Amino acid sequence: MTTSAPADPTAVLYLATWLPPELHDRFSAWCDEHHREQLALPGFQRARRFEWRSSRRDDDPPQYLTMYDLDSLEALRSAEYLEHMNSSPGLPDFLRGHLRLQRRDCTVIAALPTPWWPPTPNSLLDVFQLNDDALAVGLREEMSRLHASVESGISLRLIDSDNDEPLVLIDHGDDDSKLIDTITAASGSLRSSWRCCFDEQA
Repeated sequence: MTTSAPADPTAVLYLATWLPPELHDRFSAWCDEHHREQLALPGFQRARRFEWRSSRRDDDPPQYLTMYDLDSLEALRSAEYLEHMNSSPGLPDFLRGHLRLQRRDCTVIAALPTPWWPPTPNSLLDVFQLNDDALAVGLREEMSRLHASVESGISLRLIDSDNDEPLVLIDHGDDDSKLIDTITAASGSLRSSWRCCFDEQA
């Protein structure tokens, strides 16, 4: 009997975090266990956390980025998730009042390669912020034509939420940095670069 390959996750819970440098080590240790708790919930397929490396913005970039790959956004409305949220003690005392969080509940509107799950482990992530929905529509159409030309090991996803600008997520290795620099120069998009420090699947 053959088993079918798991379906590509269609949603991303995207969390950007700001906190003082002296709390980074304790935050990371707490997050590791927190991610594993989340992965036990229905619909949560993968948890990754990234440390900030660089960006094309001079303001206040987040120090950490966490992404949960979800079967769908219904995972965030399930009875199990809501019960977990209600019963969880929340942030530990050492983080309360010291952590700032931005959350986006995103839908994956395009991905390369297709299918892209199970994912190829990559150490680096680049995030591009698109300035309007028209750019996202154009990119989605272009991605549908690029499947055969995507380099092995690189994955690209276009995600969007109701109240924020679309984001492009490019997972890649160290050897692909020149390609990412070329994309940045061509698009002029706001870009941030991250290195993975946690990656586990359910």
